[in-house]
Amino acid sequence: MDPTVVSALASCVSASAALSAIVVSVIVYRGQSALTTAQSKLSKEIHEEQSKLSLKIHENQILLSQRQLLIPLWEYISKVDRIDPSLPVTPDVLKVVNTLELVALCTEGGMVDTQVIKRTFGQVFLELYDQVHACQPLPGLNKSGPDLLRENRAAMSFYKELSSDDMNRDKLANKIS
Repeated sequence: MDPTVVSALASCVSASAALSAIVVSVIVYRGQSALTTAQSKLSKEIHEEQSKLSLKIHENQILLSQRQLLIPLWEYISKVDRIDPSLPVTPDVLKVVNTLELVALCTEGGMVDTQVIKRTFGQVFLELYDQVHACQPLPGLNKSGPDLLRENRAAMSFYKELSSDDMNRDKLANKIS
């Protein structure tokens, strides 16, 4: 065989091999690109699901810690004596006012679950507040019940919120049947 023909055939085979390598490289690149895109999309979905799960776990932990404070508040509020506005006992009135402020501050500060507090203590809170509010000047203190309550803004604010909830509880506009 003529050496020129052999050289030409070898060049053709080399060119074919190089062209085949280029075609294979393009196919692999396109496949790799699709895999990279799919992997990126899957990675993003996993990240979003992990974020949602982490947020849900965090919210549940907050709710659990808020509800753990319910028992100490329960013990505290159950130990206060009811007030007779016509014969108020100053230390008892002060203890009630301080208890109302404590419950209101815990609620306002997010330390306790507001809905649980409203359901558990709402009616008692309203009754105690009204009893203190009805007290005239307290013996040895020279302040009335309303004076003490004005000094405890968190209790006043929570009372207004509870009163509003109580007034709107059975409104027809709130019921869709």
